[in-house]
Amino acid sequence: MDSSLCSLFSTQSVFLRLEKYENEFETMRELFTLPQNLQKFCEDTSLQWIKLQEKNEDTEFAMKDDDERIQESNELRKQGNLLFNAKSDRNILGACRLYNDAIFAALDCKGCEEIALGFANRAMALQAFGYYSQAYDDCFCALKSGYPHAMRHKVVTRQAYCSLKLKDVQSLKKHLLELEGLSLNESFQKQFTELQESLKQLMIDKCSEQDEMEEEEEIKKSRNSQEIIDTGTDLGRIMKAKCFIPKNQLIFREKAPAFTPVGDGRRICHQCGITGFIPYPCFNCRGRVVYCSLKCQKEHEDLHRYECPGYRFQFFAHGGIAHLALRTILDKGGLLTIIDDLKSKTSDNEIWKALTKGGDVWENSASIYVESLRMVSNLEIMTIMDIKWFALVSYLMVVYLKHYTKYFDKLREYNTKCNWELVVGTLILRHVGQLISNAHMLTTIIAKPLYFTMTDFYLLNDRIWLKPGHLKRGYLHTFSNYEDVAAINLPYLSICNHSCVQSFQPKFSGRCVSIFALRDLKAGDEITNCYDLDYRKAKRAARRQRLKSTYNFDCKCENCVQPNEDADFNQYHRYRCDNKDCGEIFIPIIPQRRSLNWWQNTDEGSVDDITIYCTKCGCEQRLDWYHEIKRSIERTRQSETRRRLYQIFKQLENVLLGLNDVRSYVALKFCSEWFKLPYHGIALNDQDYVELIDMTKYLMECTKHQSSANSIEYVAEMIYLWDIAAMGKYKCTPNEKEEMLFALSIISDQTKEIFLNYYNDYVKDI
Repeated sequence: MDSSLCSLFSTQSVFLRLEKYENEFETMRELFTLPQNLQKFCEDTSLQWIKLQEKNEDTEFAMKDDDERIQESNELRKQGNLLFNAKSDRNILGACRLYNDAIFAALDCKGCEEIALGFANRAMALQAFGYYSQAYDDCFCALKSGYPHAMRHKVVTRQAYCSLKLKDVQSLKKHLLELEGLSLNESFQKQFTELQESLKQLMIDKCSEQDEMEEEEEIKKSRNSQEIIDTGTDLGRIMKAKCFIPKNQLIFREKAPAFTPVGDGRRICHQCGITGFIPYPCFNCRGRVVYCSLKCQKEHEDLHRYECPGYRFQFFAHGGIAHLALRTILDKGGLLTIIDDLKSKTSDNEIWKALTKGGDVWENSASIYVESLRMVSNLEIMTIMDIKWFALVSYLMVVYLKHYTKYFDKLREYNTKCNWELVVGTLILRHVGQLISNAHMLTTIIAKPLYFTMTDFYLLNDRIWLKPGHLKRGYLHTFSNYEDVAAINLPYLSICNHSCVQSFQPKFSGRCVSIFALRDLKAGDEITNCYDLDYRKAKRAARRQRLKSTYNFDCKCENCVQPNEDADFNQYHRYRCDNKDCGEIFIPIIPQRRSLNWWQNTDEGSVDDITIYCTKCGCEQRLDWYHEIKRSIERTRQSETRRRLYQIFKQLENVLLGLNDVRSYVALKFCSEWFKLPYHGIALNDQDYVELIDMTKYLMECTKHQSSANSIEYVAEMIYLWDIAAMGKYKCTPNEKEEMLFALSIISDQTKEIFLNYYNDYVKDI
């Protein structure tokens, strides 16, 4: 947490006299019922802190004035024109990337046409490459941003052409009608006539609204195989199978009512949650919020109007989980969806009672927001100090909403009898307590930038794309990266209690999560979720410690109560002692670490501080092989170094036994490094490919046993083998193809389409 924020909360916490925790409402009322002078002090100090962040951000942003940014934008656009118009080595996506940078460079500049010109040029490049939907939106942005009227016919003609490619009859008619009223030269008049002829042959696609209705209906139907039972015990609500659910079958789907980006917010569309897109930035918050289309931007505007000022000076970077709590209230599945049920309430207390267990809204509403209200909270088991700080974070969000938005004015249109600041602060605190224990991470495969193309938006990476959705041969490995890109609220999924033996495998596709059975589930079986590492990836003691510190409970799942609870974990950590007089097989104990992943630097210490002893003879392990790999890995451009590393990897078969976590890590490290070599001009020979195949297969086999074949880890590793096959160095067997295609069932729909295109283009017939 920011030191200045710590100082603010330390000062304010003196006035929050919380002897014991009763509920969220009573906690926040302590702040809102302080004597008037103290209320004013708390609000003023919060506002001063917010304004300081705003001032600091504006000062940093102003280090480059508008003239400099306009000049930078102009230069980037000129560089893009050179790439786009090159006669011998035309680079359409490279130009598009520069046009994109030109747009972002000019954001927040007043009274300039650089943004409009950037969008117009990006539209030209996007259309040339085949991104017709994005090109159409860019044309709209260009016109909206002040594109010169004398050249308007160019952009409108491009919109008409993209409408034709998108089979959008109504848009094409509209743009042709506009072109009739513009002055066209001979060339554009010819294009106009051709577009008129094409209109006669056009068929319209199914409307997206119908698609959304069908999606909502499918989500409802998918819940027919489960039932929710309130146990009336500490377990709370649990989810059970109502009927037999076979392994790999869909259990249910859920669309998240709210999410917030993690890390760089520009990696994900803030409305639909996809990661592969051409960005449409919000001009007012300096492009810190981006969308994949103007449609998504429009759908998100009701929420973003309340967040835009905060994003402008990066207020939410300090909010942590409170930002997701706030979005749970503000998003289109939030508080306003039940506001009609609160019109008749005559006090803050009456509203609070309606929203808690036993209240009329809680019991009777079918709103998605009420699902969020019903989630289990961890506040009652937290320390008073933690509760105070979460209350002050919630209060800070309220002060922001009050002074930078008109959200409370909106709420007062429905009910003027209550203190909405208190109610909203209470709800933020409630959701903070719930989401600490119930928020999920949206983990997805995301293309990593190549070292020579450091673009934030991988669809603009000119090195890897052949055409939209189709990669060049040998570039699937750019998708070997998976990351947490968002914190996400899934109230229905949160009903599933923890077990170290997970019942299902989740698939995230934007905001939608689909849950697939990992094993056969009989009628009456509880459907459980693993909140942390499962029984194959950590020892029971380590798992229990993490669960206790984060969720404050002792795990008593089917694995944790077994007498030999670490047997499944230990099979991946069998070593042979390197003392010649011993040579026994042992499972190491590392006092410095909770886990056995000693080869990774963690918050528990550096690899250099780790010592491993044989549990049979007590001898310290020399780990000569590890130190040699560490010294050699930076020299893999040299053929003799690679030959030596192959030898080491094979020798490890007798040191790290069976399917071993360390050997798997070494295999992954080698694969990752080897696939970088062609970028340095190092051509791999046949022996390199033979060794790569062996390492990749070993890696895949380990992951299949430890994480299952339809896991994101397995997908991220199998793509190395697909690349090798695509380059004609390996022929996949029918069984291998079937298994790897099955693995795609748990990656996002957008990424799956790219993978299937790659399979059909290069792998299927080999």
